[in-house]
Formats: sequence, structure tokens, C-alpha cells
Amino acid sequence: MASVEITIHGQITHGHDYAEVDCPTCSATHFHLIRGDLDDDTVPVTLTCVNGHDVPIPHDIDARELLFTVAMRSE
Repeated sequence: MASVEITIHGQITHGHDYAEVDCPTCSATHFHLIRGDLDDDTVPVTLTCVNGHDVPIPHDIDARELLFTVAMRSE
């Protein structure tokens, strides 16, 4: 596998209370785009909202694990 770019339709939640991961700029909670490289740990995993704003990945979410899980489910 190499670079991946996957649109996530729906919400990403985290924490014990399943808080939504939302865009700090426009508050979008659906249709995030996740990008990264499954083979290269030096390439950062990024999350973007439907409107193109960068969305910080919460510290309690392993970004690389999220990317891998989403990639495996999308195959």
C-alpha cells in the first residue's frame, strides 16, 4: 500500500463519551477527508473537513491507526 486519500461519510467520534470530531473553523462534523501513507511513518496523517479546512486529530486518537482502519474497511 502507499498514499491513500479516503472520504469518510459520517462522524468521527472519540473518548468515552463519543464526542464528535468537528472542524474548528466551520463546525462541520460529516464528510471528512483523511490522507496519509500506510508505508511511510514520516508522512503525517491529515484530516480535512468537507469545506477544505484542516481538522486537528484529537490526542486520544491514533491517527495512523485510524487511517489503517478506514483503508482496510474501504477495500
